[in-house]
Parts: sequence; C-alpha cells; structure tokens
Amino acid sequence: MTGRAASGPELVVDVDAVARNTRFFVARTEADVMAVVKADGFGYGAAAVATAALANGARALGVTTIDEALALRAAGIRAPILTWLNPPQADFARALAEGIDVAIPSTAHLDAVLRAAQVTRQSPRLHLHVDCGMARDGCEPGAWAALAARAVRAHRAGRAQVVGVMGHLGCADRPGDPCNALGSARFAAAVAEVRRHGVDPRQLHLAATAATLTLPMTHHTLVRIGAGLAGIDPSGTASLRGGLTLRAPLV
Repeated sequence: MTGRAASGPELVVDVDAVARNTRFFVARTEADVMAVVKADGFGYGAAAVATAALANGARALGVTTIDEALALRAAGIRAPILTWLNPPQADFARALAEGIDVAIPSTAHLDAVLRAAQVTRQSPRLHLHVDCGMARDGCEPGAWAALAARAVRAHRAGRAQVVGVMGHLGCADRPGDPCNALGSARFAAAVAEVRRHGVDPRQLHLAATAATLTLPMTHHTLVRIGAGLAGIDPSGTASLRGGLTLRAPLV
C-alpha cells in the first residue's frame, strides 16, 4: 500500500487489489491480457499497476498517449506497450525509438508514423484501429479498405509490421444491445480485409473490460483490461476488488 502524508488526508492504494483483479481476468479468458494503465493507472499509479499486472499474468500494456508510454519505459518497464488516441502530429519518433507499438486509425497517422520510421530507422509495429461503434478514435468503415491497403503495402516493403487489428465496442456493458453484433461484424470485416491482402495480424483485440466479462465471442487473441484492474465493472456482473481508500480527519 502507498499513500500521502498521514498527518492530513491520505489516499491509500492497495496494489494487491490490482494483482487479484488481474488474476481474475487471466482466468476468465483464453486470450492474452493487456493491462491498460492510462490516466496514471486509473489513479493507482501507472508504474505500480503495470508492475503488478505483469507479475500476475498480463502479457502487455496499453496507454493512450505517447508520454504515458515513455513514462513506463523511464520507470524501467520493458514489456510490450501499445499507445493509441494520439493525433497525427504526435512525436511518433520518440515512441518508435523506445520500441512502443502504435495504433493507426487513419492514413494521416500511418503517413506520420512511416515518416518517423525513416528518421529513426525503426520498423514500427502497427495495430490498425477500426471504429466498431465506440466513435472514439478508430477508422470509419468506409475508409478502412484504403487504410488497410496502404498499411499492407508498407508491411510488404519492409517499412512497417502490421501486427494487430483493434476496435472497441460501444455497448458492451449491455450485452444484448444490437450495436454489439454490429460492432463485431465490423471488426470481422476489417480483419478479413487485411487478410485479403495477404497479411494475417497476430494480435486481434476488440474486447475491453465489459466485453471480456459479458461477450466471450469477442475475446479473439487479446483483451484489454483497464477499468477492471481498478475494480470497476461497467457491466455490473463481476465481484472485483477496489483498491483506493481516501481517509481524512474530521474537523
């Protein structure tokens, strides 16, 4: 446990709760688990959460920004890290120099990463990101064929490695909602389009915490667990352990 000065208000973080929740999700799926430690590990401390998750079965880490990924590298964490939700103007060269995987939601992002690869002389590992209904980043389905074709050309030319396809369901906390079937169909079509060009990405990930709990058919080869590590269950179907306690003296 860690906390702030005990003389005043104290925020206590129970990292053991993260370890327990990680083991819960590892046992829940046959897919690999990516621990998403964005927003400073949902307030628990990104490096502490990452370390606990990796020690308890997680195979990779996910963050939003490149700065979050670089902070984990600076903390000495060498596990695979994926960053997404970056603008095309982000400093992809720094990410590539640290061996960080990058999500690609548009041709503008792809072009920016390929330019950075020329500077760093790295072969970037790309996760092509399709919008499956969350409408938060991700390539719209109508633009997917063009993005997939350009990414595969870069892959075949040795300029990049298309290692994954990712998406995010918009209604996974309501497993019976029709938008989940639509999102799953969009994801399947997106993967098929990449394979049609002769590339078979190894990492296919659609399910986040809620879908991991409620929609096992969406697990594919990798699931992303963020809120669940912090004991938050958007679906209300599991008994996860919260790990934050705020204590303060009464005045």
